Amino acid sequence: MRDTTTAVLLSLSACLAWAGRPLNTDDASAADPGVCQLEGWVTSAGSERAFVLAPACGLVEGLELGTDYAVLKPGDNNRAAATLSIKIVPDALRSETPVGDLNFGFKLGAGFAQSPYTGWRSAGGAASVLATLSPNDDWSLHLNLGVLRDRDSGKSGGQANLALTWTPREEMLLFAEYLGGTRRDVFGGSISSAGGRWWLIKERLGLDLSVSRVAGSELGTVWSLGFGWYGQ
Repeated sequence: MRDTTTAVLLSLSACLAWAGRPLNTDDASAADPGVCQLEGWVTSAGSERAFVLAPACGLVEGLELGTDYAVLKPGDNNRAAATLSIKIVPDALRSETPVGDLNFGFKLGAGFAQSPYTGWRSAGGAASVLATLSPNDDWSLHLNLGVLRDRDSGKSGGQANLALTWTPREEMLLFAEYLGGTRRDVFGGSISSAGGRWWLIKERLGLDLSVSRVAGSELGTVWSLGFGWYGQ
């Protein structure tokens, strides 16, 4: 991930971030046992594109297995990227507080990249602690604190993601988030994003749109358009 533009696209397409649409910040919840979901999106930054599919399934209570596959265009340095992740949300870490419901979870992931010269290789890994605070049904605050590892450089860096979501109407979700961390020379600058989701079928099928800006980058606005389908 030496090319800055490619690094941004990989991070926004869930490479080493692996979050749930439309956010890049993950929530402290897991899919129910035997229930699967499929998310897909395209991310655009200048002349670069990433086309992503990301299925995930609940295995047992509080345990979710997810993966994603991204095709990168033009793909001069990396043709494709993929991640495999597991999320654990223990029921024992759920609590009711004076300011709302508070949940905690953990997530581990491994990233891979396909070079036009060497084929598939390990790109690194990530580990995060997840927290979600929901004061009511309309508002939620999500926090991720973790560590990223880039195999090519052999360097690790800290990562902190913060997102606020608001549901002004039953069929609409809006959000704002900030993704920051250390080792900007390896993982890129901080990312500020905003966007929303429109439910075509409540909690089952939704479309989403988000815009992002990357600190210290000449990319301009990064656009992402996607969908999410969630089994029942």
